[in-house]
Amino acid sequence: MADLLHEIREEYLQFTLEQRQYEKKVNSISDMFGLTRKNRFKTDYCAVYVVGRFQCAPIIMFGLNPGYSYRNSPIEENEARKSWEHYQNLYLNFFKYFSHNKFESPYYTALWYLLSGLTGTHFPKKRKWELFDQYLCNLELIPYHSEGVVLPAILNEEQLEYLQNRYDSSIKFIRQFKPKLLIFNGKIWKTLLINHNLIEQNIKAPNTDQFRMYFFELDGIPSVLFDRFFQRHFGGITNEDRMFTIPKVIHNKFENLSNNLSQS
Repeated sequence: MADLLHEIREEYLQFTLEQRQYEKKVNSISDMFGLTRKNRFKTDYCAVYVVGRFQCAPIIMFGLNPGYSYRNSPIEENEARKSWEHYQNLYLNFFKYFSHNKFESPYYTALWYLLSGLTGTHFPKKRKWELFDQYLCNLELIPYHSEGVVLPAILNEEQLEYLQNRYDSSIKFIRQFKPKLLIFNGKIWKTLLINHNLIEQNIKAPNTDQFRMYFFELDGIPSVLFDRFFQRHFGGITNEDRMFTIPKVIHNKFENLSNNLSQS
């Protein structure tokens, strides 16, 4: 457990004590991926690696990087940079913090439908932060905020090495807590895990024309990969699909998942 938490602490200390070095490092990562303008990673915000109660969350969502909200992010950042202790408490209890501040997020609103369907719970949308606090932890592939980011479809050696190291660090960290389901969300995960053969086997689900789902197991943990961000309203996908169609496909693939989630 110490490896990733040590990395996070060192990153936080560099951000607060060595701002110029931190800016230089974050800019070099933006340059590595050829990012410009709003797609560049923000150098004046704390890095965010893990969001949620990672020790007990049964569902782990692997995303690309922390997004940016003109309303929410400056308030969140003000709390995070107060001290290392404030930073730890904020991101461990992130969903309670969002609830307390009455924040809203299109990302999490869409995700509420999926988690409701997967868990079979009946948290109303207005109580979605309680659902997330109980069931969800987010792990970010790249821990730096941006307003939008598109990574290359074909990775060069330097890009692949960076992303694979980040992936390896996250997997090593989270698997010790024995979560019940891993969800990899977005095209970059297909590029990284499937195109570069970082997983041994995968089964493609033929159920939808809007995006593809891939199923596999990592150390015996059921895992599903969406090759596009399922939150976005593309190709006619609806909230009904998110709440019923997609969870049904996942549960049909992993027969014991429903019982495992209900016991969490």
